[in-house]
Amino acid sequence: MVLSIEEQSKLHGVKAWWYQFLAMTKKEFIVLTRYKFSFIMSFLQVMVIMFIFTFAAIILTPPDKASYGVGLMFYSFVLFMFFSTALWDIGNSLREEQYQGTLESLFMAPINYFSSLISRILSNVLWTILNILVSFIFIALVFGRLPIGNLLMGMIILLLSLFVCFGFAFGFAGLALRYKESMNTLTNFLQFMVMIVCAMFFPFSALPEVIQWIARIIPLSYCVDLFRTTMIGISPELLPFEWEFGIIFLSAILLPILGVIFFQKTVKTAKKEGTIAEY
Repeated sequence: MVLSIEEQSKLHGVKAWWYQFLAMTKKEFIVLTRYKFSFIMSFLQVMVIMFIFTFAAIILTPPDKASYGVGLMFYSFVLFMFFSTALWDIGNSLREEQYQGTLESLFMAPINYFSSLISRILSNVLWTILNILVSFIFIALVFGRLPIGNLLMGMIILLLSLFVCFGFAFGFAGLALRYKESMNTLTNFLQFMVMIVCAMFFPFSALPEVIQWIARIIPLSYCVDLFRTTMIGISPELLPFEWEFGIIFLSAILLPILGVIFFQKTVKTAKKEGTIAEY
């Protein structure tokens, strides 16, 4: 059902939030698919990266453990894609709207800030899922079937891990408003550090002992460890299964809440200081 702007202005409560969410989600999809060539090339880029990483895993893994190496690489890359796109498409996307000059008009309107963040999630998740499915088919055709252990539990862990990723992204959205252009450097640095500290493309046992202790402090490390070991069908490295699942479950609840609270406070502060349009 499509309502006019005048009709939407008369809505209140849940209905108002719902139509705000639909309008913002539609805008995100339009931006995502506006340039068809770029949209198609994004899939090809992911497949090329997956091919290179998977080929490296096969070379560096003993022949009798090639399936393990490919599975570890692929399932780690799945989480890395969600985390990376969450940071850029949710946490850092406010910078683009500042450049475009639309952020001030958006946030000065009487909208729910949470709707703005959630609308970015939907397009982000669908785009990433499509990339993963295409990559899964491509890897399976080229290198053979990927190991699949407990698929149902793996999907549950992945869902909880998404909430953890989005919690980080919500907090970064607030930091983007506060630190502006320097967030590009900070986001790149965080991606690089997460790739290493959270052992995105290799076992945690390959990390120096000091780095392993740092990894245990970061909730995302347990997401990576538990998701890929569950999908491969082996025991987790950092902690027993029950402990890692409990940490992920609590993080999936707390981090999004804390991230949204921080984001809302940052927006209110920026509106008071008049810095939303500054970039």
